[in-house]
Amino acid sequence: MKVRRFSLIILVVLAALLLSSCSGAAMRGSSWSGLAADDSMAYLADGNLVYGVSLSDGREAWRYPEKADSKKQFFSTPVLTPDGQLLVGSAGSDNGLFSLDPKTGKENGNNWPFVGAKDRWIASPLVVNDTIYAPNGDGSLYALDLKGNLLWSKDLGSALWGQPVSDGKLVYVAALNHIVYALDPQKEDIVWQIKLGGAIPGSPTIGPDGTLYVGTFGSKLEAVSSKGQVLWSADTQGWIWGGPVLDGDSLYFGDLDGYFNNVNATTGKQDWAPVQPDGPIVGSPLALPDYFVVGTESGTVFAIDRQGKTVWDQPLTGKIYSAPVSAGDLILVAPMEADFVLAALDKNGTQVWKFTPQK
Repeated sequence: MKVRRFSLIILVVLAALLLSSCSGAAMRGSSWSGLAADDSMAYLADGNLVYGVSLSDGREAWRYPEKADSKKQFFSTPVLTPDGQLLVGSAGSDNGLFSLDPKTGKENGNNWPFVGAKDRWIASPLVVNDTIYAPNGDGSLYALDLKGNLLWSKDLGSALWGQPVSDGKLVYVAALNHIVYALDPQKEDIVWQIKLGGAIPGSPTIGPDGTLYVGTFGSKLEAVSSKGQVLWSADTQGWIWGGPVLDGDSLYFGDLDGYFNNVNATTGKQDWAPVQPDGPIVGSPLALPDYFVVGTESGTVFAIDRQGKTVWDQPLTGKIYSAPVSAGDLILVAPMEADFVLAALDKNGTQVWKFTPQK
């Protein structure tokens, strides 16, 4: 499948997601899902609802809200905070950023939810120490404390769909206007910005030396120094949505023409020729000790080793756009348009359980 066809599918998915917030009907499985996990629970943001799912048996532990609300639409990846909150943003008309108890799914108090943004939450927030950095579709980065109080905001002028990253000093945000911004949270201002060769829907990856690795819809992976200079640029077959994974001296990532790529983090040169599993790859790969796990639009999960060889593959129904997640001995996958919304595989690719919400 070529990028042009894939981009049309994504536009249709987003249109369905945004229009459904006005429909008054519950929506499930018609957009990709946000997926996170800790040592006992998977957290799935799927349509009108967020689910807590037990890792031991795949049973529903809780759902938020208890009754589907058409004003709420969830598909960004939930984020666990150091003080025990589960943060998840709504892409519905309520424009809410919610704080939930991960054990019960109940709303936390204080000043939550945060409803000061002007648009939907596509990206996940980043938590650094006691500050939440939340990028919104209105083009602003919102800085909140852990109680949901607004500390400051910065208008960056373009929709923000990717989670920020930080080196502990600066916060880096990528935007759909092709620009990466470096912000000083103490001064609440932009330190530098650089325009790259295409829209950036995903999150940058930051290396130990502060280098940023950014995939773009210009069919390029670009390395940007901590001072805002392009160090190298690597061409790819297709657009890049999910951020690359830095593993040792190499970067691994998929593209929307269905290639799984590997480049050297220092030079940007390929260590081996890209391999093409069986369909567009949207989410970032999951790095495990022996291989990487990727999901494709065809609905298949692939384990690919560091030489580009397929270790195993597991066909699932539906289409996989969300990144796989590791949870103990399990690999979690959230397909779209399947008869279930979450599957757990073991490290050999065998299905352990699947979760289908009860109505």
